[in-house]
Amino acid sequence: MISVWHNFVYTVVICIPVALSMLAFISYWTEFMSSALEYNVADEEFDFIIVGGGSAGAVLANRLSEEPSYKVLLLEAGGAPIFLTGIPALSSLLQLSPYDWQHKTVPQKNACGAMVDRRCAWPTGKMLGGTSGINYMLYTRGHPYDYDGWADAGNPGWSFHEIKKYFLKSERNIANHPGGHGRNGYLPVDDSRFTTPLEKDYINMVLEEGYQVKDLNINANQTGFMVPHVTLDNGRRGDTYRSYLKPVIDRPNLWIRKHARAVKVDIKKGKAVGVIFTRYGEDVYVKAKKEVLVSAGTLNSAKLLMLSGIGPKQHLEELGIKVRADLPVGQNLQDHLTTMLGPFIVNETVTFEPGRLLNYFTFQDYFLNGDGPMTATAAVDLLGFINSRQNNRTDNPDIQLMFLSSSLSADYWTHLYKTFRLEDKIVWDEFFIKFYFPRNMNQVSILPVIVRPKSVGEVKLKSKSPVDSLLVDPKYFSDPEDKDVLVEAIRRTLDMVNNSRHLKKMDYKLPIIPFPGCEKQELFSDGYWHCYVTKMSLTMYHPVGTCKMAPDNTGVVNHELKVRGVDRLRVVDASIMPKIVSANTNAPVIMIAEKASDMIKATWPVTKPKSRVKEEL
Repeated sequence: MISVWHNFVYTVVICIPVALSMLAFISYWTEFMSSALEYNVADEEFDFIIVGGGSAGAVLANRLSEEPSYKVLLLEAGGAPIFLTGIPALSSLLQLSPYDWQHKTVPQKNACGAMVDRRCAWPTGKMLGGTSGINYMLYTRGHPYDYDGWADAGNPGWSFHEIKKYFLKSERNIANHPGGHGRNGYLPVDDSRFTTPLEKDYINMVLEEGYQVKDLNINANQTGFMVPHVTLDNGRRGDTYRSYLKPVIDRPNLWIRKHARAVKVDIKKGKAVGVIFTRYGEDVYVKAKKEVLVSAGTLNSAKLLMLSGIGPKQHLEELGIKVRADLPVGQNLQDHLTTMLGPFIVNETVTFEPGRLLNYFTFQDYFLNGDGPMTATAAVDLLGFINSRQNNRTDNPDIQLMFLSSSLSADYWTHLYKTFRLEDKIVWDEFFIKFYFPRNMNQVSILPVIVRPKSVGEVKLKSKSPVDSLLVDPKYFSDPEDKDVLVEAIRRTLDMVNNSRHLKKMDYKLPIIPFPGCEKQELFSDGYWHCYVTKMSLTMYHPVGTCKMAPDNTGVVNHELKVRGVDRLRVVDASIMPKIVSANTNAPVIMIAEKASDMIKATWPVTKPKSRVKEEL
């Protein structure tokens, strides 16, 4: 009976992502063809050429074009997002779409065991707005110690005291949060517009455990929990395209070219003088009078630099690329690793179940009022930070917890599992189907996240062809302490939920079924969880560090984000982070771009003409 009902529900539900995908496909290619009619900028000269119109690039384009005398060109490999990308509840459907670069890791020795070929998916945004256009819109800034650590490592100007003003400058807090929040910026920050009844139970649980519920974005002691802050504007996604770029897109000194894939930075006599990009099958060259600014993201910024001859000498020479600067590009790759703890089964209809919640009335509520289940940002009811035993700074926690009111099978096993590259036959047939009840999908999950990982990976070129994919190796769990911390996070989470009288009322518990490949371990023992996390290893979509900011030979850029040994070339995005921040990375990347904009303007000041006073004779 389950299989019959599942087949019926699957057939109905699969029509939704298929229909949306078809609409997105048609919209994407319609926009792609219309963009071909734009003026050809070949051989034009611009003051600044920005490569990548994502989270950082859109900010740079806005801020630099504020100065009317600057002529700014923004190059974006993708197109412009359509209205569907602005609906939060559809976020997962944007992965594996034309709006996603669809990166994958190389096979992981110690992780990604439940994924096809042991390769984890690494979605990144391929459109104006970049990954801010496909992410789950959580707004967290990180701990002050993160930025103080950058400054202490020899990067002046990057202490929290010095960069805090750029968080405030960027933020347009529409939830009227008191205290240290910005009011007049471009980036909308709101409270979650939709949480389930479980939110109150989770809050009561953490309060009984002795944790505080507080604004973690302004509190120096970040051990505690809060209902998420999110980048939504009246229930719509507040990515950097909609917030930073769209309001200024008609500035006469701002030129935007979509579907323009940069393949090389032109470097002559140690100076960046232009960019070569491909567009509609044609190679186009544009000249930079002042600077080239690379903001293509942690993976693609590293790729472009290496294709341009900036990177590890031995690696470039092996591929036949002329070396312009021998720098550790692609090294220092870091990411927040998590696992899907769950699903927890509950006996009440309190979860985020799309089949139940997404209907005519909720669609009406969304499009008329910007409220309701369609505003759900990954269905996170509560997030917070706790400490492991290894952490000696209890005000600077090393574990993040996200309580999701949904599970991997909430979409009736139609699409979500594909975004993680899960082995369908094994994970479905041997695990999820055993507690899958299409008429009652009351299942939730918890994400424990390592926010200060010790494992460090690398990015390399597969060849010197710009169209070849990258070799992305995060080297998950290469430092065994990461696995110990993640297992401890699971243990501490289970202690909380198992001891909560509020959750016990709804029979909140894990199914007594071992995960495939871990059957030999005692169920729910430390050995079992060590096995489990090597199978269900998931990225939090936060890659950073491949163009490290540092004053020594481990760095690619200096504290002004200038590439060492190459004049008039900067990198401005998450790749410059020396150490990953203890937070979701989108807000910090926007902060980086705000600060970079001021540094660039200071380098190229505009001399205002003096007004002449007519003498009276």
